[in-house]
Amino acid sequence: MKSFIFFTNEGFTQDPNNKEISNMQILDTGNGNGILEAFKNFKHNQSHLSEFSFTEVIAVEYIGDFIRHLEL
Repeated sequence: MKSFIFFTNEGFTQDPNNKEISNMQILDTGNGNGILEAFKNFKHNQSHLSEFSFTEVIAVEYIGDFIRHLEL
């Protein structure tokens, strides 16, 4: 199985003080034998994302450990 991270450059986020930040939004990860299978699994597992209007999703394969929830 290959692992992919899915993200978009649409939208924005805010810091804890409500200051707007233009950045890329990490949507989640997905696994599959290839990118299309991983994207299908990602859409199934994250079906709540269909409620949003993202139209440009980017995928990158990653190899090795993936670290989440780091704090600056």
